Amino acid sequence: MSDVAKEAQVSRATASYALRGDTRIADDTRRRVLLAARKLRYSANLSARSLRSGKSGIIGVAIFELDKPYPAQMSAAISRQINAHGMQAIIQQTSNSKQDEVSILRHVTSQLCDGTIFSPGSITNEEMQELADGKPLVLLDDPSAEPVFDSVMTAGFEGAAMAVRHLLDCGCRRIGVVGADMADSTDPVQRHSVRGRRVAGCLKTLKAAGIEARREDFLSLDRWDGEMARDLGHHLADTTDLPFDGIFCMTDSLALGLIRGLHECGVEVPRDLAVVGFDGIQEGESYIPSLTTISTDKEDLARKAVDALLARLQGDDDNRPPTRTTAGCRLVVRESTARIR
Repeated sequence: MSDVAKEAQVSRATASYALRGDTRIADDTRRRVLLAARKLRYSANLSARSLRSGKSGIIGVAIFELDKPYPAQMSAAISRQINAHGMQAIIQQTSNSKQDEVSILRHVTSQLCDGTIFSPGSITNEEMQELADGKPLVLLDDPSAEPVFDSVMTAGFEGAAMAVRHLLDCGCRRIGVVGADMADSTDPVQRHSVRGRRVAGCLKTLKAAGIEARREDFLSLDRWDGEMARDLGHHLADTTDLPFDGIFCMTDSLALGLIRGLHECGVEVPRDLAVVGFDGIQEGESYIPSLTTISTDKEDLARKAVDALLARLQGDDDNRPPTRTTAGCRLVVRESTARIR
């Protein structure tokens, strides 16, 4: 900074203000400073700035499975929202490994970032509090019964209820659910998780329609993986009679994998059964058939998560209890539920 100031023949303070875009600096002075900075290849020292201000201007984002469409598109929306506030995002991929989550919080976000938007898997609230080192955390789909941190949820219960209601409106009466166990809605560990809330939405809607839910109608998978859903499609197609006339999949990726597996065995969607997914990934619109889905408003989710984090960073009512908000969602009807009658 001193070299830039000398080259531009201004004080160090004036050079600093000019480089930050301070409107009090005359245009001619600002141009001289910018030319000097370009000539000397000057760039701000992030570590020094952080030491002076106590802030790095960086927000950490730790999300599971970035190689899958929904987490990747959600992370992009969060990054855009962070950038809109003049800050930068560091995106990290987590797994269901507790060691991996601990490492990210300890070595990356707590040291480099002002705060973190985090998708928890195996780590406990107590461990997150310790590793955050006093910096704010906002959780995505917090599975806790009682929130310890601010959190933003996807509309699991409401969205699943919307999906099953749509299948019923399409005339489906034998409805299967792919990606979860019927007991997930009452299991103490799973009931507040994404799958637990979505199963609860399914069960309530089926009950309201006078349809008795059966354990065998809920087809759990080891992972929410498209290839596993594809194999399940093969298995369902091999049965003497299709057990379902409508299926709700816990994610769009599962739905697309299932439709592919069924098609490979001569079972066509929507001719033989209707399929609904959940997430609203961009790819669902381009497949044949295009996928009916419960689309999470990813921009709304990103805005709520970033706003909650910035409120904590700015010290707005530090003593307030943790907030839990829900991102919007909507039913997007496409070809996979256009039943031919």
